[in-house]
Amino acid sequence: MVLLFLTSSEMPDLLPYDQKTIKSLTEQGIDVDILDWEKVVQTDPTKLSRYRAIIIRTIWNYFKKPESFIKMLDFFKENHLPLLNPVDIVRWNMDKRYLQELQDDGIEVIPTEFIFKHHENVFQKAINRGWKTMVLKPMISGGSYHTFVITDQEGKRFDELIEEFYQNRPYLLQEFIPEITNGEISTLCYASGYSYSIKKVPQAGDYRVQFNYGGQYHVCPVDPQIQAIAQKIQGRFISTTLYQRVDGVWRDGHFLLMEVELIEPDLYLGHHEEALNEWVKNLMLL
Repeated sequence: MVLLFLTSSEMPDLLPYDQKTIKSLTEQGIDVDILDWEKVVQTDPTKLSRYRAIIIRTIWNYFKKPESFIKMLDFFKENHLPLLNPVDIVRWNMDKRYLQELQDDGIEVIPTEFIFKHHENVFQKAINRGWKTMVLKPMISGGSYHTFVITDQEGKRFDELIEEFYQNRPYLLQEFIPEITNGEISTLCYASGYSYSIKKVPQAGDYRVQFNYGGQYHVCPVDPQIQAIAQKIQGRFISTTLYQRVDGVWRDGHFLLMEVELIEPDLYLGHHEEALNEWVKNLMLL
């Protein structure tokens, strides 16, 4: 069996735990090739069809090039290539309007205004909801790219950010949840049913939990309430997802969903040896 891992030009060697994964698979007689996602559409489809599965990994710049990414998804669909997660799921997940669908489905989502076309009442509407601090981000984004924190006193700055980054571009305006300083919870689920949780705590004085911004990560127990949310999301799809990550924070005993990662999530396997072994087992079953 041969697998293909997709990465980006920015991360040609993937992550250290990906290299451990490849080493473990190789020891089991499974070969793994690596390809920059931007080279996919230039590759002969018959060459790609030899892979048992094409697995999205560290394509962590796709949201900067959404048109190219959509073109790649179309390429996979047209040539019936075995992308994981499947094309339709990836396409659904790349645009954060999916949060509105999940909210309509009864899942508690961080308070959000979904703006598909900017209008002058957006900022005032957020203030009327009692938001003192807000987060502005694109509908298609990742890694805090073009993400800004503003207060209810910064109407002029909001207008400037809209002018610079969001003209003719859908965006989200969300209430800043101060509970983020207590930690964001990421719960990951594999196709086998195995799940685990990581608590990500931002550096003092910051709200960003990413490791490159000083966030600290710790393994924590999987909460049944979060697991039920993950299962409900999985139930939306005909296909079982190879991987799924659910991110959110606790507020007053309620888990507020911030994001669902079904495209290229960090699996945090450098912090969880058992989860790494389970990941390898899942890939061996493809």
